[in-house]
Amino acid sequence: MPRITSLATALPQHRFTQTEIKEAMAGVCRGNRKIERLLPVFDKTGVEHRAFARPLEWYASGKTFETRNEVYAECALDLLDQATRDCLERADVQASKIDHIFCVTTTGLTTPSLDAQLCARLGFRPDVRRFPLFGLGCAGGAGALVRATDMLRAYPTHRALVLSVELCSLVFSPTAESATDLIGVALFGDGGAAVLVSGDGVEGDGPTVVDTRTHLFHEAPDLMGWRFTDDGMRLILSRGVPEFVATTVKPVVEQFLDEQGLTVGDLQHHVLHPGGAKVMSTYRSAFGLEEHALRHAREAMRCYGNQSSASVLFMLHDLIASGQPAPGDRGVLMALGPGFAAEMLTLAW
Repeated sequence: MPRITSLATALPQHRFTQTEIKEAMAGVCRGNRKIERLLPVFDKTGVEHRAFARPLEWYASGKTFETRNEVYAECALDLLDQATRDCLERADVQASKIDHIFCVTTTGLTTPSLDAQLCARLGFRPDVRRFPLFGLGCAGGAGALVRATDMLRAYPTHRALVLSVELCSLVFSPTAESATDLIGVALFGDGGAAVLVSGDGVEGDGPTVVDTRTHLFHEAPDLMGWRFTDDGMRLILSRGVPEFVATTVKPVVEQFLDEQGLTVGDLQHHVLHPGGAKVMSTYRSAFGLEEHALRHAREAMRCYGNQSSASVLFMLHDLIASGQPAPGDRGVLMALGPGFAAEMLTLAW
């Protein structure tokens, strides 16, 4: 079975408390009672700190979408560069030994893609197989891991690099005035991650990926996503997500585990994309989880905010770095995203 042999994460240099971000947003919307009355949502997210690509005053000045995307292209590449170098160094693996690159993002646009630019920087082989993935949203980190491990089952002597970078802060525009826009400002943060996955014919330590599953819920295409406008992207986030998780996602997850002879109660580790406070509460009630099972999600939200596709990779990195997993432990990694879609993996230590 494919094995996760190394992980690394990278954050932008600008780090703020939730209080600082709330105060900056209050300045932006001063006089707009429709938005001002929603500011208390900042205090209910569970977020304490977030890292952004630029200082707070830069966002408040109202940059054009073109300017924001130019910053995305620069900063996203730098974060992937840092995370990838650290990931490969920790594994003592040269870039030339990587056979596949799966690079996921949804918060900016670049052509050539970020992975192509990174190859030139770091010296990957010209014949490395690249898979730039766009549009998976919050499910992207898990989705890229699913696709990488599936590839390595076919090529057990190969190595794959999974990359995720999201600069959610750059979506912000002072002209965005809906309640959903404000929730996005209160929740999302920036960051990049790199994960080295090795086929079972390659030496290395780390948890194995036992099984994977992708499920597209055709009946709910509009629960989340982006709406593209002249001023950039606008968040689509339905209030119905928690209920849909409880009624429709739950049986799919349970079937995925049941086919492996498992139940949620058999798992020691739960790497669940945090989404927001209501989604985390739904995880607990729908799956009958103890509060302790949500510690990774709550800690990720506290330290980083919702980083879209990168969140579960940050969570997995921090879990493994903590030394908590013991031999024989089992875990699940799951993220939900536009489509509406679920990406799932089971892990074994």
